[in-house]
Amino acid sequence: MSPQFHLFGRLYEALRTSERVLLVAHKKPDGDTIGASSSVMNWLLREKKEVTMFCADTPSPTHRYIDNVHRYTNDPAVFNQAYDVVVIFDAGDLRYCGVDEFVPRLPEGHLLVNVDHHPTNTRYGHMNIVLTDASSTCEIIHRFFEENAVWIDHQMATSLLTGLLFDTNHFSNAGTNPLSIDAASKLVAAGARWNDIQKHVLHDKTVGALRVWGLMLSHLRHNAEYDMVATYLLERDMDNVSADLIDGMSNFLNAVAGESDAILVLRELPGGQVKGSFRSVTRDISKVAKLLGGGGHKKAAGFTIKGRIEEAADGPKIVS
Repeated sequence: MSPQFHLFGRLYEALRTSERVLLVAHKKPDGDTIGASSSVMNWLLREKKEVTMFCADTPSPTHRYIDNVHRYTNDPAVFNQAYDVVVIFDAGDLRYCGVDEFVPRLPEGHLLVNVDHHPTNTRYGHMNIVLTDASSTCEIIHRFFEENAVWIDHQMATSLLTGLLFDTNHFSNAGTNPLSIDAASKLVAAGARWNDIQKHVLHDKTVGALRVWGLMLSHLRHNAEYDMVATYLLERDMDNVSADLIDGMSNFLNAVAGESDAILVLRELPGGQVKGSFRSVTRDISKVAKLLGGGGHKKAAGFTIKGRIEEAADGPKIVS
């Protein structure tokens, strides 16, 4: 029996006995938050529960193959309703999730559950299932299903495999572990639609997306002072560019950049903000991200701060 079994058991009982459940994916949703939340959604729908799905941003068309992905809403009015259980997936804090203004609106009486794998998680839930040894939140949810003997059907398996592949960069980054590979094997055996994932996640690159990659590659600079390779995208470059595409570039550069083992990808956001994504092979870049108000893992972290990107000869700079 695993050390987290009692938490998994408590969550299982809370969901099993609930009538109304709210499941929340973080803003700018990636494969892990969508995979984890949609797998639980599809299980609860199978159990005839009343399930509401919320994400501050509409899921990318990349994830259109996920069963019932159309159920996500970005209408904050759902937080004015009463629920027995509210589960937030893959978010280190409520601000990062995009619901810091909405959660306080929830009527009293709900159980707030925080399911995540990031070491910088602030433990904001009534129940915190934060397993930093997991490669992804989808790996945690897979453990949850297994430990409670929940049958994982092909819909749930497809969702979970999506998140496992996304957060391990297809089993190529430092987050990959024996449990994640074992879970993937079981999910394929359970009917995960591997071909759909390959088609829409691995191979579904438009001409526009590849041009954006080319732009980021042309912006690459090595900053000798910080021994870091950096690139950037300005807001005008970001039309119809998904978060998955940017994360894909971060992972790609982390695998191939030879001048440094640390990568920084910056992109301007609407409203005068800049989002940064760090990747490294040996450094604990989560400490840097945390200093900038962000967080994440030792080898993969990020932040969002106010400012704009200024182009310079030795690389991009963030100015207020």
